[in-house]
Amino acid sequence: MITMLTYSQTDVDTKETIELKKKKKRVELTIKSLTDSLNKIELKIAELKSEKVKEKIKDSSVTTLIRKGAKLKKEASLFSEIITIFNEDKKGIILDYNNEYFQVCQGNLCGYIHEGWIIQNDLISELKKVKETERKNIGKTNNNLYSQKALSNTKSNNNQFKEKRQQNSRTYYSGPRGGCYYINSNGNKTYVSRSLCN
Repeated sequence: MITMLTYSQTDVDTKETIELKKKKKRVELTIKSLTDSLNKIELKIAELKSEKVKEKIKDSSVTTLIRKGAKLKKEASLFSEIITIFNEDKKGIILDYNNEYFQVCQGNLCGYIHEGWIIQNDLISELKKVKETERKNIGKTNNNLYSQKALSNTKSNNNQFKEKRQQNSRTYYSGPRGGCYYINSNGNKTYVSRSLCN
């Protein structure tokens, strides 16, 4: 009789385990379905946001070949969220260039791709030079304006900000907590190694 009781207890555990495994599988399928839906929604949002950018396409004649494996990102940054990854070579239209990233449109999607994934030709190289020159000139103007403001702040705020040596046409500043930064082309602070302010 003891053997029979043990057998029936094992049988009950097996049924419960099987039922729990079935529930787990249903939950996993639900999660997969919701994740797929979320990815589709994100892609649709990216397409809708691209509508505004596509207005620029009418004025652009710079086309390129985007290499297989390229990551189309929301922003021109290594750490930016990925919109999609190309699973084959695709033709795209270049709209802009900034900080090693091209702003491109391909199909219904627009975003940023690192220059290493773009097949470059003479026209694209020329576009890069023009955009880099524009940004340097804007950066110099912003740096000059900020330098004047920083210098006036230095006199009125007990040397809170110190203008430091220029390197590669950038003026480096030391903040009140010892951080070292320069003003980028967007007018924002970009922090760098403290050694550049020494």
